[in-house]
Amino acid sequence: MKKKQDCRIHHVELSPAKPRALPAALEAIREADLLLLGPGSLYTSVIPNLLVEGVPEAIRESDALKIYVCNIMTQDGETEGYTAADHVEALMAHGARVDLCLANSAPVGAGLLERYRAEDAAPLVVDRERIAALGLELAERPLASEGGDFARHDPDQLASAVLELYRRRAVRIFRGKNRYIIEE
Repeated sequence: MKKKQDCRIHHVELSPAKPRALPAALEAIREADLLLLGPGSLYTSVIPNLLVEGVPEAIRESDALKIYVCNIMTQDGETEGYTAADHVEALMAHGARVDLCLANSAPVGAGLLERYRAEDAAPLVVDRERIAALGLELAERPLASEGGDFARHDPDQLASAVLELYRRRAVRIFRGKNRYIIEE
């Protein structure tokens, strides 16, 4: 029925609504040099963190480089038919602001494609023009793991890409005891 109606999730709620963030979590966000959102299920892993009181504001107010790491595949019942820009728009609708969208550019193996197709999932389409229209930088890197039974990010390639993007955009200047100022 859902697929025939082309229904999309519009929002997520927590129960109880608006739980308070731990002060240490908000402090960690404020002091971070780099904030990553994702990868993970958009509505059941990433967005619920944005529903905690104070977290979206702390992210928006942070001077850290904020990167959204796109999933490699869509997810049946959650993001089928979504593009990378759809994911970012959902994050924005829930209060997040990011600077950069990091997406996979490596092909997913044919065997995995068939398996995911049976689950109504597909490789995430990176709609470059819409991402640019949202005011985000887009970085595409080969992030998919080459083996395994699931389409997953290769942890070494993901870490390498994130660090390369961070290094390219940030200069760290030592200012006193364990304090850094980031300048773009």
